[in-house]
Amino acid sequence: MKPIHLQSLLNAHEDLSTISFERYLQQFSMDKIRDSELNDLKQLLKQFNHLSYVPLHQFFVGYRIKQISKEFDLLRIGRNYIINIELKRESSLKRIKRQLLQNIYYLKFLELDIYSFTYISSTNTLYRLDGENLLPVSPTKLIETLNKQIVRQLSNIDDLFDPINYLLSPLEEPHAFMKGEYFLTAPQTTFKKEIVDLVENNYSIVIDGAPGTGKTLLTYDLVKHWLREGRKVILIHGNTLSKAQCILSEQYGWNIQTSERIAIKNSDIVVIDEAQRLSYKHLQHIRQQLEAQKIPAVFSLDAGFYLFEKDHKIDVLGYLVKHFSPKVYELKMVMRYNKEMYTFAQQLIDQKSQFQYEYFPNVSVKYFSTRKDAQSFFAESQRSKWLVVNCFEYERFIKRDILGKEFNHVCVIIDENFIYKANGRLSAPGKGTVIDPMKILYHTIVRTRKKLQLVVIGNIPVLQYALHTLNN
Repeated sequence: MKPIHLQSLLNAHEDLSTISFERYLQQFSMDKIRDSELNDLKQLLKQFNHLSYVPLHQFFVGYRIKQISKEFDLLRIGRNYIINIELKRESSLKRIKRQLLQNIYYLKFLELDIYSFTYISSTNTLYRLDGENLLPVSPTKLIETLNKQIVRQLSNIDDLFDPINYLLSPLEEPHAFMKGEYFLTAPQTTFKKEIVDLVENNYSIVIDGAPGTGKTLLTYDLVKHWLREGRKVILIHGNTLSKAQCILSEQYGWNIQTSERIAIKNSDIVVIDEAQRLSYKHLQHIRQQLEAQKIPAVFSLDAGFYLFEKDHKIDVLGYLVKHFSPKVYELKMVMRYNKEMYTFAQQLIDQKSQFQYEYFPNVSVKYFSTRKDAQSFFAESQRSKWLVVNCFEYERFIKRDILGKEFNHVCVIIDENFIYKANGRLSAPGKGTVIDPMKILYHTIVRTRKKLQLVVIGNIPVLQYALHTLNN
């Protein structure tokens, strides 16, 4: 998005036709603005009519941080501080304060002081957030703040905001999670309210979502909500406990169990995280205990993965729907991903991808003729704290609880088992495994946070296309 002059915005709206005005906004990469919002802005600017000069340039209007859709009405970035102005026709002081505090959370990563205002057009009142206090102020205070700001010339505000900063995971930052340093998206908030009401009436729930959709955050937020209400909650994790889960258990008193030791007596609610990793035996055991005690359950899972028992696969979601008749909530929008890695994965896997001519400064390719030749490289990478991923070693991932997590530095092996099919899509038909190696490859790449090394072993066609993608 590009900045705009506020008076220019209003003049264009008043003088141009609807189609021409929309085209005018397009040059600034601005979405369509509601007439009511422009009327609120017009009302605010009327407060400055008596002044000969008001700095109204370099405002970003309706800016949304990508991937999380957090929106700011008016944002002006300076070298010394940031100004945020929210426009409302009417609102309560409680809601105004809550919104401005949330905005500060998203802006604080720019490491500048933040001046936050809200203008209520129906009462012609301007408020400023001072610490935790909301104070009515005169328009003069806003003008003074604008005049003292050393405005920063930005051609694209997206360059300042890294969505990764705002996508907290309770399994990566348990203390920040417990302090509440996160916000749920609109779908997560809606789902949470409905799930709380349904569980209160003894209904079971399924939260379905692929890695990166916010499934784990919603699940753990529900557990925290119920614990704070004094409910007895048991959280069952379908694998060994991570360091973060041990912290939640030992320092915050969460009752977290693994699938190897399930005891759900004397509980009000049972939450099963990563339910697709449970064995059929564990599912049966949990089902029997829940039915015997008439306890509602929340199953959090990725329905794209299947449970394998004796060479045949079991649809875990289908099993739960059949035996529990749950309400299923599906999170679809992938939020937790690095855009660079996501785009690279799309282009690597599909030669006809719509993503073209991207820049990948954090992706590199290494080539070795044989796996033996690459051994010293892998050993050095692991000593340097890089995660080395062989997409055909699913059991190893399960044991180490790697799938679904994020890592800063990752090496992904592409050997002779990967080929490009006639339709231009990458495939891995060479070996059988309980999870499609392509799925492991894709999710490993998109959940890489900082640096990715593609280690190609003896596979010239994939090497050539990977280099072609990087050189574009």
